[in-house]
Amino acid sequence: MKQNKKELFLGYFALVYALTLLFILINNFSGRNVEHWRFFYAFTQQSNILVLIWLVLFGLSAFGFKKFNKVVKNKVVMTALAVYISITYFIVALVLNPIYSGSWNPVSSANELWLHHLTPIIYWLMFFLVKGEGSISYKSSVLTLIYPLFYVLLNLVIGATLSYNDGSAAYAYDFINPNSYGNIFIYLLVILGLLLVFSLFSMGLTKLKLYIDNNYFNE
Repeated sequence: MKQNKKELFLGYFALVYALTLLFILINNFSGRNVEHWRFFYAFTQQSNILVLIWLVLFGLSAFGFKKFNKVVKNKVVMTALAVYISITYFIVALVLNPIYSGSWNPVSSANELWLHHLTPIIYWLMFFLVKGEGSISYKSSVLTLIYPLFYVLLNLVIGATLSYNDGSAAYAYDFINPNSYGNIFIYLLVILGLLLVFSLFSMGLTKLKLYIDNNYFNE
């Protein structure tokens, strides 16, 4: 009974936050003064949309739609989303803000606060408060990085072949643009370094998730 009440509370919390996140995403899309397709091109929006879908499905499962449990509580799915939304947070907090803008200001706008900071925090909480189901290995956790790696490769193709309306190369982020480095070897080192960091991060998340699930949940 106690576990059921906890899940109902988390489900309600997930749905409430999902509504606020949906509002922020719609506002972000409609309020753009550049090409609207760039909304879906950005990894920030992609990862937030994925978390939004997860929150809605988890909320529905908590209120009786148990058919969603196999998806939302799957350890691989939960870890993948944790990695993706963490990439959104850490790239902004450690790369884009300090290096490209020279400052870190998480409350500069509602979009900045919700999409880059609150959503990662909310999902991290859900990741550890919701017991996962199924199995996960270090190998499968690292394989979740196929999606962000594909995203980088797709950016390379689109950026090299298409341009935005202002004439600039259509890379979603400057740090993905090889021309920003002046040296292809530095670019490769940066990408490979990020891949290594997030591979270790995904394995660490897996170990922590397994430990918490095995030791802090009552059967």
